[in-house]
This record gives sequence, structure tokens and C-alpha cells, in this order.
Amino acid sequence: MTNALFERLHCKPENAHYLVLDGGMGTSLGYLGLNEFDAWSAPRRLGEPHIRNSVKKVHMDFLESGVDIITTNTYDSQFEAVGGEQTFKRTQWVLDNIDLANEAIDEHLLKLPTKCKTIRPLLAMSVGSFATVITGRAETANREQNSDDDCRRREGYGFEASEIRSYFDARLNNDVLKYAGNSNVSVLAFETVGDLLEVQVICDVLKSKAEMLTETELSTWVTLTCRTEKTVDTGGSLSSCIKELAMCPQVTALGINCTEPHLVTPIIQLIKQVLKLCSAEDKLIVVYPNSGEIYLSRALKDGENDHWRKQSMYADWDFVEAALEWIDCGANIIGGCCRITAGDIAELVRREKSKS
Repeated sequence: MTNALFERLHCKPENAHYLVLDGGMGTSLGYLGLNEFDAWSAPRRLGEPHIRNSVKKVHMDFLESGVDIITTNTYDSQFEAVGGEQTFKRTQWVLDNIDLANEAIDEHLLKLPTKCKTIRPLLAMSVGSFATVITGRAETANREQNSDDDCRRREGYGFEASEIRSYFDARLNNDVLKYAGNSNVSVLAFETVGDLLEVQVICDVLKSKAEMLTETELSTWVTLTCRTEKTVDTGGSLSSCIKELAMCPQVTALGINCTEPHLVTPIIQLIKQVLKLCSAEDKLIVVYPNSGEIYLSRALKDGENDHWRKQSMYADWDFVEAALEWIDCGANIIGGCCRITAGDIAELVRREKSKS
């Protein structure tokens, strides 16, 4: 089976042996003028020209920043466990977003010098956490929410494994996988996973799809959102989550996303320790944290005019300096999540090129 991530890494210069991923889609859509509802509902509203043009522009901005990988805007495609026409509609939303990302890549390549056109940026298909279908719940671990959020910070978010399984079975139906495999998608990116039971379900789903993944040559990564350097969002053991992923043959890479930056280095160190214990050191480490700002997943109070609140500990934080530290620590794929922009990614690429 061809593995696009390893192949692309082997093409990189020895002094830049890592891949650069894009940043926050929702954040970038907000900077283009979309409100929070429009940004989050964009995956299923590509029929509206201003939505489609905005999503495409974000893809183009990240491509122009010099990334090796862009991600489809399919994180929140509202794949409840439904059947019939509704599943067909949600599947079509995913396929349309794959097409739009490819359209952006094609247009980007046309702008490049001929010698650069042979290196096509990789395309990862975002698969959002089960938590995306829990009404009123934000997925990032560094959030402030109403007190009823406590009932969702328990194993399985308070749901049965069968319910979580139904969600991922719908998202990874054969029509989606076949289309992805035939449409330049190289990676299935399971993102913002915050629960050990959810990790176990994802691994079971991937094992059940092993033949299809081989046929379509799709790699996978799974990234966790962590509350501390030892726990994922719902309080489960991070080590246990890493071990499950390390032992799953269908997982190519693992790591974190939408997690506070100060947790990244110790988490990379923990991942490396567990991978070594599991004799799985061939798996790649992918990290794309957020900016460390707290997401206010509730109604804004008097004096608040933004759903993101800065933390003083990150007043002088520099994304590029932090990313270079994570690379030195062992990360193989680096990018950003919420509040990380194309400008931040472009500066990382510029620093990479200055070493060459």
C-alpha cells in the first residue's frame, strides 16, 4: 500500500524533514467576514456563492503560504446516525467539499513555475469528532461552557459505543471512501477526538474498513484534544488513547489538535514513550494546536464581544518558535487549528526555506 505521508516526507530536504499543514478554517472564514453560524455551517452551504468563494479563498491562502497538506472543510458535516435521503445529502456535502479543495489546488498549481507543478499538495479529508453532533457542545478542550457541560465530560460523552459507531459508519460510508480515494485524498484526518471510548470505536471502524482503505490507498491520522498533558477532554487517560492508536495497524499518524500550546511538548514526549513501548515508532506524530485562547461556548456576557478570550500566559507566544520546538521534539507534521492563520503558516514556511 502506498503511503503518501511517508513518500512526501522522503521528498523533503534533510534540514526540513517535516510536513506543514494548514491552519484554522473557521478562524479564517471569520476574518473574511463570515459570522460564526455561517463559518460553521459552510460545509453544507457551498451552493451559496459567498460561502463557496470564502471557503475556496481560505484554501487558496493556505496553499499560497506554502503548505504541504490542506484539509477539506468537512469537519462538521452534521452526520447524525440517519439513513436514506438524509445520509445521501450529507455524503454529497462531503464530496462537494473534496471537489472544492481539489479545485483550489488545481488553480494554485497553475500559478506556479513549471518545475514546481509536479509537487501536488496532499489533501486530507477532515472527519470531525462525535462531539460535533452533541447539541450545544464545543469540541475543543480549552473552552468555557455552561455547567451542564459536566455531564458530557465522561466516558463516551455519556453515549454508548454503538451510538458513536453509527456516527462514524455514516461518515465513512463506502461512497465517501471510494470517492475520496479517486479524488486525490491521501489522508483521513480524525480531528478533535476527546474521549477514550471514541478512540476505541474509531480503531474498530478502521479495522472493519481495512480492505477498503487498502484499495483506496487512504492513510489515516487521529488527533486528540487534551485538557492536560495526561488527560483527553472527557478526562480519560491520554496514555491509554495513544496505546489504542499505536496498536491499530490502520493508523498512520497520531497526535493532537485544538489543544493549548503549552501542553504540546510534554504530549509529544509521552507519545514517543508509548510508541516505543508498543514497538510502533514507525507511526508519525502530527500536532496542530490552537492559539491557547479560551473558547467561550456560551452566551456572551456584558463586556464580552468575542467568543475567544486571550490568556495572559500567551501574551508573548510565538507560533513559529513553538512549532520549531515541536519539530525538534519529534513532530513530523505541523500546522494550526483555531486562531492560527495563513500568515502564521507562511512565516513557518519562510523560516523553513531560510534554512535551506
